[in-house]
Amino acid sequence: MHQRVSEEIELLRKRFPNLQHGDQLDWVLLPELVLPAGRFNKEQTKVLFRIPAGYPQTGPDNFFVDGDLRLKDGSIPPGFNIGSNSASGEAPVADDWGWFSWHPKDWRPAATIEGADNLLGFIRSINLCLRGEESA
Repeated sequence: MHQRVSEEIELLRKRFPNLQHGDQLDWVLLPELVLPAGRFNKEQTKVLFRIPAGYPQTGPDNFFVDGDLRLKDGSIPPGFNIGSNSASGEAPVADDWGWFSWHPKDWRPAATIEGADNLLGFIRSINLCLRGEESA
């Protein structure tokens, strides 16, 4: 698993050069993900997610964002929960977190990174969630 995750993290780093990850490759932090224009009370947020022990057969589930993230009108976004303890466990990095209950549909990994679902695809699905769309 570690080699696969290492390769995927390097793929992510090309798109997100400030990416951070756990020493055990069990989480990823994007310090500045740009949010959809005009939807939220801020322009960017931190995004943190766990890489499950069974990865890639088991895909990531749920993700953390800044705890003060709200829709432009001040309301809480659909699927958003306040706090750092998600259904997938405690946030692996201490901060003021909120989390989205988010479950990508039809997770289909393959033997190679390019062959099917991967961490970059999970981040794309996070963007769908933040736009208020369904998971692909």
